[in-house]
Parts: sequence; structure tokens; C-alpha cells
Amino acid sequence: MLYIAIIGDLIDSKKIEKRAQVQEELLSLMTKINQKYQDILVSPFTVTTGDEFQALLTPNDNLFQLIDDIAVALDPIKVRFGLGLGSMATPINTVQSIGSDGPAFWLARSAIDYVHDKNDYGVTQIALNCDDQLLQNTVNSLLSAGDFIKSKWTSNQQAILRELLRENNYQEYFEHQKIARFLGIEPSGFTKRLKASGIKHYLRGRKTAADLILSNIKEVEQNNA
Repeated sequence: MLYIAIIGDLIDSKKIEKRAQVQEELLSLMTKINQKYQDILVSPFTVTTGDEFQALLTPNDNLFQLIDDIAVALDPIKVRFGLGLGSMATPINTVQSIGSDGPAFWLARSAIDYVHDKNDYGVTQIALNCDDQLLQNTVNSLLSAGDFIKSKWTSNQQAILRELLRENNYQEYFEHQKIARFLGIEPSGFTKRLKASGIKHYLRGRKTAADLILSNIKEVEQNNA
């Protein structure tokens, strides 16, 4: 069976002020994420060092919503993510993501190392590694394009994604007036902010990336059946 392993790493963590406090906040966040996404977690998010965390997921279409939930909650601290699509070689620890091993985690480690070394001048913060080179290249192109869009957002534009996550509506189709009311701006002003942000392109790209991953997994498992 194929799984999706995630490894996350706080960027420049040694430079973070009040580092001990941030590590406590990270532990608390992992608990919240594990509760919210428990249905798709095979092995829950676990802080493996003070600044790094990992988990193992079943194939699902909430992958990038989950990742943005983490990234938004930790902002302004930046996080890099490595995703690995593969199998497991050892029994899975369903209590914490420690002690289990296999290609999924090896590939995720390779992916996060790639982001560390080749991040498009600090813009790209997430990458996928898998056995299918075409899938890997296509998904990573979508992810890096999305990260470029995201890097240009103002705080007001970032607030749109925050509200969509709060509404659990991680897609390009949403009620504009409802979000505008929550943000306290007129619909016309919200429309201008929305167009300038490119957030619909961002969300569309994330959905396409998730769809490609799921389609690949389905094809592989059908071929192996």
C-alpha cells in the first residue's frame, strides 16, 4: 500500500527568538492538527526534534489544506515541507511517528533536503518525491508556482486564506460576500483584493496537485492488484 509521508522543518529555527516558547506552540499545534485530521492520519504528527515533525497519511484530497493549516498557524515562522509517496518497510506506529521506516519517509527526507538546497531563492517551501518522475516534476511545478503566488501576498491577502481555512473551505469556489463580511470590507473592495492575490489560481493548483497524486496512487494500486 502507498502512503504519503510528511516531514516539516522550521526554517532558520536557531534564529527564532523565544525558541522554547515556539517549540511548545509547535507541540500544541500538532495535537490540534492530529485531532482535526485524525481520519486521514495513519501515524500522527510527532515532533521528532525540537524543530522538526513528521506524520504518515493515507492518500487523501485534504493534503494541502492540512499543510496550509500548519503553515498559517506558525506564521510568521516559515516551514519547509517534504512529501514522500511510497510504501512502508516496517510495522507502522499508530501512536506516534517514531520507529517506523520505509520508502515513504526516505522519499520525504529527500524532498525536504531538495527544498533546503534548491528553494528558488527562498520562495519554494514544499516538494514531493516519488518513484514516478513525471508525476514528481508536474506536482512540484504546480507547488512552486503556488508558493511564488503566495510569497507576493500582503497581510490583507493572506487573511483570505486564513478565513477559508477557518471555514474549512479549501477550494477556489466560495461565497465572496461571506468572506468579505468577516474581513470587514465592502464586496467591491474584496473583489479587488481577491483578483490581486491570485488565490484562486493558488487553490486550483493545489487541488490539481492533489488530484494528480491520488490518480497516480489509484493507477499503481490497480496495476499491482
